[in-house]
Amino acid sequence: MTVYEDEWGFWDDIAGKYIFKHAGSDHNVDHVIEAAATYADAMVLARRQRKAAKIPANDIPRVTATAASLSAVVVA
Repeated sequence: MTVYEDEWGFWDDIAGKYIFKHAGSDHNVDHVIEAAATYADAMVLARRQRKAAKIPANDIPRVTATAASLSAVVVA
């Protein structure tokens, strides 16, 4: 499968989290790595099928109070 440059971070994140969650001393490492690669490939393919849309100009995205307070500190 071809993974494009802008997808590598996503692929690495999915595979890494899978390995971290499922690796253990009682598992065959080769099977865990192969399963992580297969799962990450499937997630990339599923992501490609989703359509991205821009937020309409008149629509203001909802922001939680925590996120708003954090952004105010970063901007200031």
